[in-house]
Amino acid sequence: MEEKNIPQEELNGEKGREEYSFLQEVIKDETVSRKRLKGGILRLLGSGAVFGAAASVVFCAFTPWIEPHMNNNPKQVEIPKDVEEEQPDKESEEEEKKESEKDDYRQVLQTLNTESIKAKRSLVSVSRAADKEKKEEISGGAAGILIADNGKELLILSDIVAVKEGEHIEIGFPDGSSCTAVEKMRDSNLGLCVYAVLRDNIKKATWSGIQTAQIGNSNSVKSGDTVIVLGRPYGVDEASGYGVVTMDEEYIELSDGSFKLISTNIAGNDNGSGAIFDRRGQLVGVISQLVLGKEGNRRIVGYGISDIKSSIELLSNGSVIPYTGICGMDVTEELEAKGMPQGVYVKEVEPDSPAMAAGIQSGDVIVGIDGQNIINMSNYHSILIHRSVGTQFKLQGLRQGTGGEYVDIDFNVTVGSRIKVK
Repeated sequence: MEEKNIPQEELNGEKGREEYSFLQEVIKDETVSRKRLKGGILRLLGSGAVFGAAASVVFCAFTPWIEPHMNNNPKQVEIPKDVEEEQPDKESEEEEKKESEKDDYRQVLQTLNTESIKAKRSLVSVSRAADKEKKEEISGGAAGILIADNGKELLILSDIVAVKEGEHIEIGFPDGSSCTAVEKMRDSNLGLCVYAVLRDNIKKATWSGIQTAQIGNSNSVKSGDTVIVLGRPYGVDEASGYGVVTMDEEYIELSDGSFKLISTNIAGNDNGSGAIFDRRGQLVGVISQLVLGKEGNRRIVGYGISDIKSSIELLSNGSVIPYTGICGMDVTEELEAKGMPQGVYVKEVEPDSPAMAAGIQSGDVIVGIDGQNIINMSNYHSILIHRSVGTQFKLQGLRQGTGGEYVDIDFNVTVGSRIKVK
């Protein structure tokens, strides 16, 4: 057999390359690859930093605008509790008195004027207005206090303004703009109501001229203190006045409570409404037509803010005020000396009230609620205000027998409301 010789060139030539091409590999420059990788990482980090910075700027710029639109659930309103003020020692008080005597009268008025301007930002008008279809104007209304902001609504405390069919409540702001309001909740016992305006309906320019009132402590107000009265003290146009507190231990007795009043030497009338501020511009009193009507002495008198804070908080959160219907008075030392036990003397029980349903009568003396001692009407109110409508509590009392002696008697009272709960 003939042996065929294959030339070496053929083995190393085109044919060889084709047969062994799958073994070929490309050798890359490691230095170049690392540089490219590092460059890519740096570019990625740089892009991320730029994007993050841009996102932060956009978020900060648009948050104030977006937040109100996304907040569908209002925040729970909390009216600030009283803060006990430190009592100055006699030396400090004397020095302060000397300094105050040195004060220039013009400077005092200037200070009051400055605080008055600030406080006016928290006052609005609350009035009846006809629906758009009706052209006639409707007079009447009251001053309102911007009492809280729950993040969804601006809340206004005012006298109850009654509306008829085809009318609505309108809030007038200091810049002349106005918004429709709805009733959040009312307390016919105090004669006060909280109205709500949607934040989204208030013009941007209006916000720069308003603020919620700075709430103070009326228990620290003393006779002779200087006060500022703002709103509608004469029942019609807006007005302001300066004066002094003439009495700091005066009370008004209403159903289920006795409320401290702040009396001033500032003239007013029965249709007045508005607010009383101290020298620091803090809200210490709420002028109410109900109070002015009962007083009937043509001077400005208002509820001390401290005694109605709990009620305002409930109204601001749309909650009804607990009600039993007891009209009572404190048992004074003189009455105790005559043999009447300490507690609350029941003068009257309102018809169809929870108290009447429980069997409480005029002449009974209330001495406790669920084992807690009751010493006066303010004490009774402070316990009742934290009870929920529909719950029951045991009221401890004393009733005078035929022989003149007082005997124990208990009542099971179910907390009610003047407003029908839906």
